[in-house]
Amino acid sequence: MSVKEIFDHHRYRIPLYQRAYSWTAAEIHTLLADVRDARLDAATRRARRGSRDYYIGSLVVDAMHSDEGTLLEVVDGQQRLTTLFIILSLTGPGTGNEDPQFTGALTFEGRDAAAEDLRRLARDGAGSINRLTTPGIRLAAELVEQAVSRGAHLDPTNADLVDSVAFSSEDATYLREHVKILQTALPSGTDLNHYFEVMNTRGEQLEKHEILKANMIRALPHTMEQAAFSAIWDACSVLERHVQTQFSPTQKPEGATSERTMLFGSGWNTFRPESADELFDHVQAMLAGDDTSTSNEPLPTPHGSEQRILLADVLTASDSQEDSRAGGDPDQESGSYGSIIDFPNLLLHVLRIQRRETFTWEDPRDGAELRVRLEDKYLLSEFDRSMLASRHLDDASRRAEVREFAYLLLKTRYLLDTYVIRTQLTAGGDDEENWVLHRALRYPAPPAKTAQLSARATFRTGQSTGSDENTNRDQVHRQVLMLQAMFQVSDTRRASKYFLFQILEWLHQQEAPSAVDGESFVKKLETMARSRLRALDFTAVMNDGTHVPNFLFNVLDYELWRLAEVADGSELTHVLPHPNLVAGLTEASPTFRFRYRTSVEHYYPVQPSSEQGHRRLDPSDGNHFGNLCLMSRSENARRNNLMPIAKAREFQPARQSLKFQLMSALALEAHDWAEEQIHAHGSAMLRVMQNAADTPVAVC
Repeated sequence: MSVKEIFDHHRYRIPLYQRAYSWTAAEIHTLLADVRDARLDAATRRARRGSRDYYIGSLVVDAMHSDEGTLLEVVDGQQRLTTLFIILSLTGPGTGNEDPQFTGALTFEGRDAAAEDLRRLARDGAGSINRLTTPGIRLAAELVEQAVSRGAHLDPTNADLVDSVAFSSEDATYLREHVKILQTALPSGTDLNHYFEVMNTRGEQLEKHEILKANMIRALPHTMEQAAFSAIWDACSVLERHVQTQFSPTQKPEGATSERTMLFGSGWNTFRPESADELFDHVQAMLAGDDTSTSNEPLPTPHGSEQRILLADVLTASDSQEDSRAGGDPDQESGSYGSIIDFPNLLLHVLRIQRRETFTWEDPRDGAELRVRLEDKYLLSEFDRSMLASRHLDDASRRAEVREFAYLLLKTRYLLDTYVIRTQLTAGGDDEENWVLHRALRYPAPPAKTAQLSARATFRTGQSTGSDENTNRDQVHRQVLMLQAMFQVSDTRRASKYFLFQILEWLHQQEAPSAVDGESFVKKLETMARSRLRALDFTAVMNDGTHVPNFLFNVLDYELWRLAEVADGSELTHVLPHPNLVAGLTEASPTFRFRYRTSVEHYYPVQPSSEQGHRRLDPSDGNHFGNLCLMSRSENARRNNLMPIAKAREFQPARQSLKFQLMSALALEAHDWAEEQIHAHGSAMLRVMQNAADTPVAVC
């Protein structure tokens, strides 16, 4: 059924045994972005093949019959169903949905507040959001409304430059008419306890990248070659540690070159293979040392059938190879990094690099038929399209393409691990904003002890990792880290990371991948940031209130930090002539870090408390860039109606953006925050961004 049909003449109830609604921004934004992408894809591709529908999964229900009619109790799919109900409530005609059938179409058993919130949303639309009391439902409604608002203000000629999810009226129509769900009613008398046991122990579905791996291996005719490809692929898929850890440091036999040294040099910190042939020779030599029974002869493949391998042989080989790969030598390198990208999306970056594609912020991203789309949902179709273009090639050429891809994959992983930020666990627990930039290296071992893999800051001298925060000792390293963190908190999704593609593309162009010049890297990253700033036409959008792109605030914070920490004092005083601004910025910048601040906040609230005598600003003043800043969504939800002086005293300055800290300092100094302060601060921030935009593009 279409989404519209799902809610037509059906009533659903979320039973008490189901968990409360808990989708976060990541799931909600993914759903909205997927629907929008499907609509655009249907317009540019699928329309020519007939089908325009997009399937988003299943809904399992248990029909409860009574004198009042049939009530469908939701057994599986309630999170998606609730989100769709919220989207329809906020994209219906007028400010709400006047259809009483829709108003009562979804409810919660035993959760009166949640049920009332859904009824209120369905009846009153966006106007009811401030009255919602269930945190999860309110968050979802706020996120959807913000996306709908962006969609209404979207410039179709510049749509790809929006760094947050947008959802237009066309997207809403496509959702209702063409997004399909498979609804299944359980047979009468089904034991729900048994059903849940089956559903929760059914194992994992084969992932797309595993299917892709199998398809690519088919182009390799020899067993040893296939095993080498598999070993490279599997090593690159483990993103939590440096890729060097996936290759044994043990010398087998004694005196031979270890796997790790063969690929990454005696210091384990360089990338040695210079071609796909050299890489496969190395890896096949490793595997030959592990299992001398393998052969480099082609496998016999009966006509019309696939290659067959005994399950017992697979299990035996897997056990022995796992033992040999581990090597039995623990590494000192601290494990568990958090990557800013996942493996399926990384594969698309490598494919785009193999096809020698480029990207600039002026490029259109939507509907570019000849370019690889950096969305993992297109993983198989993009590789199919790429392989389709080369099907005229003979077997040897296709084999060479697959081998070249494996080489680029391993090299990209080395570059990613060495030059791209990650997060690292802190002593206090999991910190998603503890940005680090570490390269792997061989830690010198005392006599009679085994060398271990360690890590150090990529652009810092000396052997110690030290701290990647709060230091001026190696400014280049800090600038690279800050610039990448600025991009990451602006583009939080693991898909569509065009800034990361630009970085990887540039790194691949460097003559010495193991010795990239830090100052050139800084110039490249700053050029990327300023090009994106110019492409946004920031002067035209900076006074649009909550519609101002997050990137604008983050690039401003980087420029403020750079002026205080890197530039000489004359540049800072020229851009910010007010001495108190200079002093405040100099004090705040050493401890500043980029965090996931995703909510645009009005410093002077849009709806101040009239009971306390606070006046309302004219919209042109309230939505002025001088009155706006980024905050975390939780902070915004809790304190969005505080007056400026109260906000300045309430929040911990060290956790806020530099722009917020400057606004707070000005408000406290003037004992006021009104039109005069708003426009003065906005003019100063405009000078900072204009100064950055006018900086000549560096040759990197």
